[in-house]
Amino acid sequence: MQTKMRRAAVVLGLVGAALILNTACNSNKNEERPIEEGQHFTVATWLEGPQYLGSTKSLTEGTLSFLGKGFEAEGSRYIQHGGYIYMMNLTEKKFNQYALSKDGQITLNGSILTDGVVPNYFQSLNIVDDNTLLVLGSVDDNKGTAGWARIEIPSFKVVAKGELKVPYDAADPGQGFYVGRGYVDNGKFILGGYFYNSQTKAYAPTGVTALVYDYPAMNNMQVIQSNATKAGIGYDYLSSVDTDKDGNHYFVASAGKFWTGLGGKSGIVRIKKGESKFDESYFFDVSSQLDKEACLMGITHVGDNIAFATVQYESMMTSVRDRLKNVGQVVKLDLANKKVTLMNTPLSPVAMVRAPLVYQGKYYTALCIDGGEANLYEFDPKGNADSFKKGLKIDAGGWVQVQMIVANPAN
Repeated sequence: MQTKMRRAAVVLGLVGAALILNTACNSNKNEERPIEEGQHFTVATWLEGPQYLGSTKSLTEGTLSFLGKGFEAEGSRYIQHGGYIYMMNLTEKKFNQYALSKDGQITLNGSILTDGVVPNYFQSLNIVDDNTLLVLGSVDDNKGTAGWARIEIPSFKVVAKGELKVPYDAADPGQGFYVGRGYVDNGKFILGGYFYNSQTKAYAPTGVTALVYDYPAMNNMQVIQSNATKAGIGYDYLSSVDTDKDGNHYFVASAGKFWTGLGGKSGIVRIKKGESKFDESYFFDVSSQLDKEACLMGITHVGDNIAFATVQYESMMTSVRDRLKNVGQVVKLDLANKKVTLMNTPLSPVAMVRAPLVYQGKYYTALCIDGGEANLYEFDPKGNADSFKKGLKIDAGGWVQVQMIVANPAN
C-alpha cells in the first residue's frame, strides 16, 4: 500500500499543480577536466519508501546500494550549484541546502521555511548567476499572480521577495498559467510555463508562450508568443531550458497530450542572446523525425551545438501514469542542423530524470527499467546511435528512480 501511495503521489504531482530541475545556467555541469583521484559523485534517488542521496567514486562501474544506506532527503525539486544541492521538501514545506564535500560526505547545511517567502512551495528553481537563486511559486491557485524570492547563495539568505503578474482571464476562472523555468539575460527574466484548466482537467495551449519581466524588479510583465507549435515550455522540474556556447537559449516545447500540449509536434524553440522574443526562424521539430508520437521532455547541451534529450512515446501510453513505465528513450540532437539521432537504448522511464550530468564532455543519465535493472549510462556526443555504455548499478532492493547526478567539488 505504501508503494501504491508513493507512486500515486508521483502522478498527482505530475498532472495538476506541476511539480523541477536544471537551469539555463547549466548549474549541474562542470568544465572538462581529468577525473582526479578521489573524485566523488552524488546521486539523488526516489525509492518505494523515502528518498535518498548517496555518494559514489565512479559513474561507470560498480554498485551504489541504498539498502540500509544513504542520506535521507525528501525532495520534489532539485537544483545544484557550487558544491551544494538545493531541494524542496513539500511535506515539511522546507527548502534545504545540502553541502557536498570532496570526500563524498553529504551534510544538511541550512533550511528555509517556504511560508512567508513564496506561498505553498518553491515550484520553479533558477540559478540566475553564481550568487543568486531565483525561486517562484503559485499564489491564489494561479489566478493571476505568482510569488518570487531571490536567495543569496551559498550564504542561503532571502534578500528580496514579492509577487508578479501571470496571465489570467476572470471570464475563464478554471484556466491558470503554471510557472516553469527561466533565465536572466540583458536585464530581463524570461520565464517558461504552461496553461492548464483545473475545471476541464486539460492542458490549454494556444501556441508557445513565455513571460518577460524586468530583472531584478520582477515587474512590467510582457507576454511573448510563437506559433511554431501548441505546447508548454520550460517545464518546472525537468531539464527543460538550456544555453549554447554563443549564449542563445533553448526551451523544450512539449506538445504531448499527456504533457502540456494537445498531441502535436514537440521540439525546441529558441530565443537569441540579448533578445526578448522568440526566434521565428527556428523551430526544431523533434517529433516528426521519430515515431510513436514522441514527446520531447528535456534537453541538456553538451557542447558544440550537440545536446542529449529524452522523449516519451505517447502512443504507448493511455494516461499520465504510464510515464513511470518503459515508454522513454534517449535521443541526441544537433541543434544547428536540426537532426535527431535515436540512441539504441532500452526503453525506460528515462524522460523523468530531472537533472542529468555533463562531465568530461560526456552525458550521464539513468535508465531505471521498470521490471529490470537500474543503471547510470554514459553517452559520447562524438559517436553514433550505439555510442553509450551501461555504468554504475543502482541497488535499492525494488522500484527506484534516479532524480539527479552531481559531481562533487574536486580535490
